[in-house]
Amino acid sequence: MALAGGSAQGFSLWVQSPIFQGLTGYSPIHRIGERIADSAGSNSLFWALFISVGVIVGLWVTAFGAFAQASAVGAVAEIDYGREGNLSTSLRWGRYSFARYFMLIVVYLIVMTIVSFPLYAFTWIFKEGIVFPCMGWLVLAAGFLVVSALASIMLELSVRYVVLEDLGIFESVLSAWVLLKQYRKDAIVTWLYVMVITLAGTIATAILLALLSTPLVWVFTLAERHHNMFLTAFSILVYLVVWAIVAALLGVFVIMSSAVWTLTFLELEQAA
Repeated sequence: MALAGGSAQGFSLWVQSPIFQGLTGYSPIHRIGERIADSAGSNSLFWALFISVGVIVGLWVTAFGAFAQASAVGAVAEIDYGREGNLSTSLRWGRYSFARYFMLIVVYLIVMTIVSFPLYAFTWIFKEGIVFPCMGWLVLAAGFLVVSALASIMLELSVRYVVLEDLGIFESVLSAWVLLKQYRKDAIVTWLYVMVITLAGTIATAILLALLSTPLVWVFTLAERHHNMFLTAFSILVYLVVWAIVAALLGVFVIMSSAVWTLTFLELEQAA
């Protein structure tokens, strides 16, 4: 979870670094990459391979996140049940429900892609103009936010039926819908609370990045000026350390959000 959470911030750090902007221009690896990209510009086989690798990596990251989330859900439930949970027990929860958890996430991503398509299509079609495109975009954006919030709540409830109640995918979605209709106010309040936690995580990450940016820029600048292999390797190592620290911080907030949903689910399921 921490690795997945820190990936976007880590990529942002890399793109903004002097290594990406300047030093890599002198790198043999970068020059080889440019030659490959130039020669493969119209090579459909290359792009098919590139897309396939991207899809495989994306599925692997998603699968890893699903296993970690399922384990975290089980760990919180063990504590709530008054049992002495440990790492082995948590991993057992993840192992038993991993496949169904992963499929639910894939279905969720497909649904969100379909739902977001009208918004992207409208933005692409009405590139010019002011009044009508803005009004239409606002309406579609509001609808997208409502649907995405509903889909997010359904996902959180469904995966806990999968992990804690050992239900199938279809049965978990139906049960989540019934629970949501019965306790929609509690679910919405929980979703808002989790959004506050997410916002707090974003702010904390921004502050951490601001604190770490100065030494990071020093190292990158030193490596860019001297073009030394040792300094280049050291700068990449520093970047990875910063990325790991940011990912760990984000992982804390991800686990907090997951724990809130798990405790809410257990309370609502008991009341139902």
